[in-house]
Amino acid sequence: MTGSIAPPADASQGELGRWFLRKFLRSPGSVASFWPSSRHLADAMLRGVELPEGSAVLEFGPGTGPFTDAIAARLTPQHHYLGIDRDADFVALLRVRHPRLEVAAADVFELPRLLADRPHLRPAAVICGLPLVAMPKPEVDGLLETVRDLLPAGGTFRTFSYLHTVVNPNQWSLKQRMRRIFPKFTVHGPVLRNLPPAFVFEGRVY
Repeated sequence: MTGSIAPPADASQGELGRWFLRKFLRSPGSVASFWPSSRHLADAMLRGVELPEGSAVLEFGPGTGPFTDAIAARLTPQHHYLGIDRDADFVALLRVRHPRLEVAAADVFELPRLLADRPHLRPAAVICGLPLVAMPKPEVDGLLETVRDLLPAGGTFRTFSYLHTVVNPNQWSLKQRMRRIFPKFTVHGPVLRNLPPAFVFEGRVY
């Protein structure tokens, strides 16, 4: 969705949350939640992620940037970052808030092309803010297999799912498919200090 006025780069978390809520109410099908993820979930998503010097972090669906903020705090000048979001409002906001980070206005399913255009990127971690449980299973599986194949030994893929969707068969299915695709699969949490509370799903490559 385009056409909404993004908040300033120094907007408070409350201002970002209200702007995010307005976007959700205008287009609930294109925004995964009614409120941005908390810094507590962001910390859980990044906890223990190893980033060798010269490696890159990919972020799928950064939105207003709560995970981006946590990623940026962990990056050195020797690291690289690529955020991918198809919402032009979010992309514009992140480019202002994090001018040193590259954010592409694109669909994550274009990942092979995006990486082919950026041969300097050597992803060691992929942080995903997209609602994978609600997306088409064949497309998600193809994306996860692409991520698995591009990550080095020790690389990690992290995504999250809300606590209240634990009874949703799609969440169970996502966990089963991640167990099949990644050499190691782990569930962390729940992170209760998030709205709504959420689990972190991790797939690792060895």
